[in-house]
Amino acid sequence: MNKYISLIIGILAVANLIYGFIVNQTQAAIFGMEVDIWTYRAVWAAIAVYSFYDFYRKNRLGNS
Repeated sequence: MNKYISLIIGILAVANLIYGFIVNQTQAAIFGMEVDIWTYRAVWAAIAVYSFYDFYRKNRLGNS
């Protein structure tokens, strides 16, 4: 079940990253702090990559 939570978080992070490119912003809020839009996108990209990697790792461990 935990591996599917990682997958859902990864999908939401990718959706948020895409939305960040569609909306014309110069700043965004992360944890209540205003940051540059590229920092915001980098944080969401890192969350997405880690979540998909975690899903892949848990999926491989479950199949072996």
